[in-house]
Amino acid sequence: MRIAAVDAFLVEIPFRVPFVVWRGTVPSKQHVVISVTTDDGIVGWGEAAPFLYYAPETASDVRSFVSDVMADELVGRVFADVRSTMQPFAILDGHEFAKAAVETALWDAFGKRFGLPVYRLLGGAAHDRVPVLTVLHVADPAEMADEAEMLVAAGLRQLKLKIGFGADADEAMVAAVRERVGPEIRIRADAEESYPTKTALQVGRRLQRYDLELLSQPVPRTDWEGMALLRRSLDIPILADEGIHSSHDVLTCVRASAADMVNIKVLKSGGATEALAMGAICAAAHRPVVIGSMIEAGIGSLMGAHVAMALSPVFSTELCGPFLLADDLLEEPLQVRDGALIMPGGPGLGAAVDTSKLERYRIV
Repeated sequence: MRIAAVDAFLVEIPFRVPFVVWRGTVPSKQHVVISVTTDDGIVGWGEAAPFLYYAPETASDVRSFVSDVMADELVGRVFADVRSTMQPFAILDGHEFAKAAVETALWDAFGKRFGLPVYRLLGGAAHDRVPVLTVLHVADPAEMADEAEMLVAAGLRQLKLKIGFGADADEAMVAAVRERVGPEIRIRADAEESYPTKTALQVGRRLQRYDLELLSQPVPRTDWEGMALLRRSLDIPILADEGIHSSHDVLTCVRASAADMVNIKVLKSGGATEALAMGAICAAAHRPVVIGSMIEAGIGSLMGAHVAMALSPVFSTELCGPFLLADDLLEEPLQVRDGALIMPGGPGLGAAVDTSKLERYRIV
């Protein structure tokens, strides 16, 4: 089996409701969709969904690197397995989103070739379900409580709030949601590096009374000492997120005792292979793992779900992109039942891409 073609499509998909974080409001998001076609007609799909402030690449960067660099190396190459096929790119620094998108397409094609789901290729199922949450839209606290109630009624059991708007605003949002959904629903808060350590400590102490599941990256990504201080000082578990890109970052976090748990994002990591290595370090260090989201659509979210199935330390995922975007590129939209993602049953990623939607949202 040889690789016959590698194509990269730039698409833009609107959000269902504009996405708001403390840095600003985003009405739509660009994604790069990758197809890898083999000489026997198998097509594997991958996706990159870069987001400035969280990654050094833009969607245009990803598309050009795949088209101008990776495609030339891959086309005509014997495709015997995923890791050896990706090996020529290991020496190239950066471009992790591009590498991850191509690797995802290779895993999808390889799974289709042998009739196996990707998680089986990654070592088999460590779990029988993929718990998933979604993010509440930032709004008036009462409106957020209304949305939280609706999501719980739809079957979600974990909710995430974006904070970082000041202690009073943060507490008002958390308090309203907690009061509305009750004590059984797990709530986490994501500060996205928005506070210096002293302020983060003050905010964290005000939020402790609401029984938060975790507090994500309250201080800048390189402030390992500040993270460690918060971990020692607060009753809320601390999640390392923006500072985690590689196995080296996980080691740094563990050695600094900077977090109770680690967020691994497949795209930021450069693909499933590196994500598995990061997860193995977390397992050895007894650090639970969240599989995070770069707000991928269905293709990238499914890759995250397969990694979550295969990694034993995973206790949660934030693969919420398909539920925040106004549309998806899959023929059948992803669904949630009893707080878990319903995994499609087909080989590879398990779902088919709707090429008419790909054309509808395609920019380049």
